[in-house]
Amino acid sequence: YLHFCCIWSGLPFPSLGVLLKMTAAMQMPKEIEARIRGMPGNNMCVDCNNHTPQWASISYGCLMCLECSGQHRSLGVHLSFVRSIQMDSWNE
Repeated sequence: YLHFCCIWSGLPFPSLGVLLKMTAAMQMPKEIEARIRGMPGNNMCVDCNNHTPQWASISYGCLMCLECSGQHRSLGVHLSFVRSIQMDSWNE
């Protein structure tokens, strides 16, 4: 996506180092992720009990697996706003 935006706008494509720094700045800090995962019930998907969920519903404050996150996304962001713990940006 970023590559196409840069080409379309005529801006130079950022280097890999710049992209990695941008990504690291937006990711959830590891200590925050560890605290969230350490809460009771957050070691499994809230919907299907799969282990090590990688997605979070901001609306409901719960963790879920990839498959269930797709179901939540299909409900619409007005019902369940879902983000990847690893791939999406997180702000306080």
